[in-house]
Amino acid sequence: MTDEQRWLKGFRDSFYTPSGFTLLEVIVASAVLVLIISLLLGVISQTSSITRSAAQKIAAFQGARAAFDLMARHVSQATLNAYWDYDQLPSPTRYLRKSELHFLIGKAGVPPFPGTPGSGHAIFFQAPGGVTAAPATYGGLETLLNAMGYFVEYRAQESLPTPFPPEAPIYRYRLMQAIQPTEDLSVYGSTTGDSWIAGMAGTASPVADNVICLIVWPRRSPEDDPTGLALSSNFSYDSRLNVSANPQAETANQLPPTVQLTIVAIDEASAARFCVSPTPPDNLANTLAGLFENADAYTADLTTLENRLSEERITFRTFSVTVPIRESKME
Repeated sequence: MTDEQRWLKGFRDSFYTPSGFTLLEVIVASAVLVLIISLLLGVISQTSSITRSAAQKIAAFQGARAAFDLMARHVSQATLNAYWDYDQLPSPTRYLRKSELHFLIGKAGVPPFPGTPGSGHAIFFQAPGGVTAAPATYGGLETLLNAMGYFVEYRAQESLPTPFPPEAPIYRYRLMQAIQPTEDLSVYGSTTGDSWIAGMAGTASPVADNVICLIVWPRRSPEDDPTGLALSSNFSYDSRLNVSANPQAETANQLPPTVQLTIVAIDEASAARFCVSPTPPDNLANTLAGLFENADAYTADLTTLENRLSEERITFRTFSVTVPIRESKME
């Protein structure tokens, strides 16, 4: 190498001095990178857990929401087809409201109402549901009159028919729907009493699982009832009660202007923890005990129920709506 070449190499090396990281620098950089990745993984895991939990809760209560909307729609269509007629023949003395149909609200599990005692209330009425025992002939008549009812019952899941193998029963609180086809309407058998309800409980089917309570509150319309007073002190309502009194009872053969419907549903994980035997579990039965017997205490009772469920670490959702009865003529 000549002197000129050595000079050029020295000049070039002065501008392109090779450099690198020491072992300590590499270790520190790696530790920082691992820490950042760990923090990111923790955030991603927490976000995924929250998203998954929210999705599970939404899915758990979708069935209850759909059944609640169905019940509210049917209640809003309740009818009595009331009319004015003489009180008696052949010697009439006055006109009375009359109807062959019936609107009833009462405590679940207390005759004549089906359901599990302590699960709130039951409601039975007639509405144009279009359900017929001969769908091939009358299936297109959507305004056919049906008797309907809703209540909560603790019961086993219905088994699959043959040839499916039998399975261990799964016990749950369930919102039940009873519908009597037009051809089988028994409400016309008598214009008094409630015997027509008796045959409906056996044909009821579940429309939502894990609904532990149904509260049905007959009320006046907000315009007529600014103070929120109910039509009865204990949530009950019977359109056939005191129909011959003089003067005739305000509710006789009349529909309430509005009905406030409330259901309380729990998630499947909570239900699976407690609902393991043929009898209602004490944990859930105790949360419902002594509630919704006095209409004036509705708000306080609902708060008590929600607090009790929270103390049991039960995930729940409350749905409530005030349903106007379209055909109500009560002032």
